Order: sequence, then C-alpha cells, then structure tokens
Amino acid sequence: MNKRAVLYARVSSDDRGRDGRNLAGQLEMAREYAQKKGYAIVAELAEDDRGASGASFELPKLGEVLEMAEAGDFDVLVPREIDRLSRNLAKQLVVEEELQRKGVEVDYVLGDYPDTPEGRLNKHIRATIAEYEREKIIERMARGRQLKVKAGNVIVHGKPPYGYNAVKVDGKSTLAVHEEEAKVVRLIYHWYTEGGDDGQRMSLAAIARKLTQMGIPTYMNSRDVKLDNNRPRADRWSTATVRNILVSETYSGTWHWGKGIGPSRKPRSAWVPVEVPPIVSSESWEAAQERLEENRRKFRGTFKAAEYLVRQRVTCGHCALAMSACTITNPRGQVRKYYRCPATKERGKYYRECDLPLFHASEVDAAIWQWLKERLSDPEQLEQGLLEIHQEREELNAPIRNRLIITEEILAKNQAQLERLVDLYVSGEFPREVLAERKARLESLIADLESQKAEFMEHLASQSLTIEEIRTAKELAEQIGLRMDSMDADFAPRRQLVEILDLRATLAVENDERVVYVSCHLGDDRVFVCCAPKQVSMNNRQTPELRGVVLTGRLVLGR
Repeated sequence: MNKRAVLYARVSSDDRGRDGRNLAGQLEMAREYAQKKGYAIVAELAEDDRGASGASFELPKLGEVLEMAEAGDFDVLVPREIDRLSRNLAKQLVVEEELQRKGVEVDYVLGDYPDTPEGRLNKHIRATIAEYEREKIIERMARGRQLKVKAGNVIVHGKPPYGYNAVKVDGKSTLAVHEEEAKVVRLIYHWYTEGGDDGQRMSLAAIARKLTQMGIPTYMNSRDVKLDNNRPRADRWSTATVRNILVSETYSGTWHWGKGIGPSRKPRSAWVPVEVPPIVSSESWEAAQERLEENRRKFRGTFKAAEYLVRQRVTCGHCALAMSACTITNPRGQVRKYYRCPATKERGKYYRECDLPLFHASEVDAAIWQWLKERLSDPEQLEQGLLEIHQEREELNAPIRNRLIITEEILAKNQAQLERLVDLYVSGEFPREVLAERKARLESLIADLESQKAEFMEHLASQSLTIEEIRTAKELAEQIGLRMDSMDADFAPRRQLVEILDLRATLAVENDERVVYVSCHLGDDRVFVCCAPKQVSMNNRQTPELRGVVLTGRLVLGR
C-alpha cells in the first residue's frame, strides 16, 4: 500500500525574490518528489507570507498538518527543505518528534537525513545554518533601513502620507508635496486652529463631516487606489483620520523613522528625524497640539463627575470599535446617559456606518452590577462552574503539554550529549577544534530549547486554571459578596471594583434583543480587599497579562 503524503510549503517576507522559494515552486518540487517515491498525495498545504514566520509555532497550515497527523490521515510529510518546516532548530525538532509520535515521518525533497548519528548531525548543521541565515537577514534589513534613513532617505511602506508623493531626488527617497491634497491638510489646520467661515474653531467631528459633505476624497480612496475585497472603500472622513493629520509632525517638515507602534512604541530619543517639505508652518502645528491637549483636559473634566460604570471598557459587538460614553438632552430638557458606538450614522465619525443603537448607560450598568453580585454571592456555585472550565481548559491545553514534554525530552538528550562532549574535550581524545565547534552548536540548541520550553510553560500558566486558583477565586468571591450590598448606593467603590476585576463588556443586538457580553478576572494577579463601604483598596502587581479565573456571562436587556 502506498504511503499517504501531505505536501507542505512556506514562504516568509524575506523569501521574496529568492529563486525557488515561491509557494508554487515548492509545491511543484514536492509533488514531483512524492510521485517519484510512489506516495499518494492527500493534501497540499501552503503558508503565505502575510504575517507568517518560520520562527512562529502557531502557523495555520502547520497546525492543520498536526491535526491531520493526530487523526491518522497521512503517513509522510513532504517539505521542500529543512528551513521550510522551520528556521528555528528547536521548533523543527519538536515538530518532527511530535509527527513521529503520531506515526508520521518527514521526508525532505532536498536533503537526506537518515535516523543515524551522522544523519542527525547533518540535519542539525543544516537547521542551524538556516536559523543563522534568518537572524542575519533580519539584522541586515534593519541595519540597512537605519543607514538609509540616517543618510536622509524616507522609507515609505505602501502609500505615502496624505498630502505627499514618494519621489527620488538626487538618488535619495524623499517626499514631495502633492498640492491638491496639501490644500486639504492646510484647510484642516485652519479650521481647527483658527475657525471656519463663521470664525468659530471646528471640532474634529465637524471637520470630518464638512470634508465628507464637500465630497473631498479621503486618504483611503484618494488617487483611485484599488482596495482589496476585505477592505471597504472610504467615502467618508473620520475623526481619527483628521486627528492623525493634526498630530503628525511630517506636515511641519520633520518625518520620523523607528517610532514603533503600540507596546513596541519607542522613546522619542530613539527616533531618526528626516527633513521633508512642510505643508503647514511650525506655528500652526504647535497651535493644533495646544488645542488637542486643551480638549483632552476638558474631556477628562467632563467625565470626572459623570457616573458610567463601564466607561472605556465597552466594545461594540457589531463593528468591534470602542464605544463612547455620552449624554443627550431630550426636547423636555432631560439629560440621559448612553453608551454609543462612534461609527453610528448619526455621528459620522468613521468611514463605515454601524447600526448598533444607543444603549442606556443606567440599564447596562445596573444589569452588569446585578450579574456581578449574583455570580459572586454564591461561592459554591461559582466553584462548580470553575471546575467545569478547568476541565475544558485541560483538554484544550493537551497539545501544548505534549509539546512541552517532547521539548523536555529533547533537551535532556542534548544536555546528556553536551556532558559527554565535555568529558571528551577534557580527555583530549579528539581534536579540540572539532569538539569546540560541536560544543558551541549543542549549547546554542540547548539555549533555543530552553527558550521554547519557557514559552510553553508561560502559555500554560496563562491559559490553565489550577485548583489553587479556583480555591482563591472562591475565597475572594466570599469576601466581595459580603460587601457588595453596601456599595449599591455609592458609585466610587463600584467603579473601583470594576477596574480591579478588569471587567469588560460588549454590547450587541441579537434577534431584536439588546444583549451584553461581560467578562472579568478574579485571580491572584489582582488581589484586593473590600474595606469600608466607600473604599476599595487594591494591590496590583502590574503584570501585563492577567492570569487566574475569568468569569463570563451573556445578559439580555430586552427589546
């Protein structure tokens, strides 16, 4: 009976333009090789280069390979070469071992690695070279970009900033003013810092609405750029786009490289500045920053006295945007508090329109508070529910635990090899230069395996729910439950408790019913003590990722 084969191909961003590295080429070679060996091909799986990396463990198609192996759907995996499976030796060894334990062998098109000491040595050498190449490619690309920027080049990924064209001047990449769009940029700064036709300074939302009404093309669909099917064309300006234009220093004549995004944001001292043609004066840019900061202070003051239990903790269940807290005065002069999606048609703040209606803040807050009281007032029921969650997580984490065991076994084998090698090195029975090279490779592999082991352990620690955590959650619930009734009349301790539990809510409409999905954390990483009715103190260890018990619920508010 012919062996059943799965062909596997992968490309990453640093493979572009390299001969033989495209997906079609890899699959063709693997197909010819499998046919030559008499394999029956049951699937052809390929990872594209959008976000995929050979150093990542959770690649979608590789995960599918492991699932098929678990189900016994094939007998042999056929990658083009060893660095297609992974450029990280530790990961490659773990994947191979996991497949072998499921009865699947790995047969590389380029490279014959028999299960002998010599074959394993050759495989390790090739994998080590592949990992080294990957690190050097990343290092060279980063260093090359930095040197280009320091030489006065502007590196643009995709479209240049609105108001500019990417051009070459005297051999350097830089920005040139796109006059038609630059007029819009100047208009935005003028409206925001000096005012419109009536002399009144306009808000971000008012500017976005005005530009939309004037039919001015947005950044997304200007210059007739063709967008893919998964990205909507923008026919409306958003406040976010207007704000981005107002805060960007590029428009005052200085473009920066190396700022980073989100958690990877770097300090300003690490940015590399490059001079570009300004569109607005530095005075106009500074005036915009002053007004933005002034509005931030006013916004904080506006909500200082307002009572929104889950303000800045609510997400729209229809479009995933963060919802805002707002007040609306009706014709009778009554002021009502709401949670509102910023992409609703009435606001016009985003290029897309969301159909989520307004949610009464008092109704949402009351439902969430009641849910929290009910969940924490019966510790015995809470414990039973958490034990069920514990069992579910144990089943979900089984593959990771298996990989951890494999990693520990491979690590132990290589540590034993290193000890024997050290003995040979000390005895002088083999040439020292040969043993030194082998020792260096083993130490590097052991370091990679230790790192991989730490990743698995960290994942299990963050995703597992231990019996001790369940016991702690039950005890904390008992502490809270005794004091929650006393918080009913006072907003401050209720809001503080919401923050301590890191409570989050998602609002949606399902089957004409308004629903709230709510979750909160109850675990050792956020330990709190309920004190007097008007005070809640907290001891937060400032861990970036909450661990422990997560309570979730679905609340129906009505139609």
